[in-house]
Amino acid sequence: MTQKRAVRTRALVLAAAAEEFAAHGYNGTTLLNVVERTSMTKGALYGHFSSKEELAAALIEEAGDELIARAERRLEGTAALLSLRETMLDLTRHLRRDPLARSALRLAVEAPQLDRRALGLVERISLSLTRAVARAHAENRVTSRFPPEAVARLLMTVFFEIPHPAPRNDADAARRFDDLWEAASGPRGGGPDTA
Repeated sequence: MTQKRAVRTRALVLAAAAEEFAAHGYNGTTLLNVVERTSMTKGALYGHFSSKEELAAALIEEAGDELIARAERRLEGTAALLSLRETMLDLTRHLRRDPLARSALRLAVEAPQLDRRALGLVERISLSLTRAVARAHAENRVTSRFPPEAVARLLMTVFFEIPHPAPRNDADAARRFDDLWEAASGPRGGGPDTA
């Protein structure tokens, strides 16, 4: 019975922390806010998580694993473009509905050093989407001016509101801007390609 109670308490702490992190970000959240949201004692929280860092890392890992599983599950099977579209819809729905998922993604962007995996959550989602874009290009015989990685970054930015990964330097930021502008504005010269 005590083990079940401990599992419920841990889940309650994670849910309260997810709400706080999703609303206020890593820097704007304190353990006191989480304790107040749960109506439990500090001791109960510290019985499960020794620090804000440990709590955030657990959210990134556990809710992040669910995001990755959703992405991978949807990307298999049907036609590549349809699969990619359904994956994006499913992930955005999940992020809207699940504060744990929202907090995990926000934390992975704001505090990537807390991600315990060798390849961070944002990078793992990006890799899944990059593979899906490449598959859609190949299956639909699309010759894109943009590599699958650039399309995956654009999808993540538009759908998840994250600039992934952060530009390395000014030249990288300028290249990304030019790619996005060209993709959004169409071919150069203001009209369809007639070449």
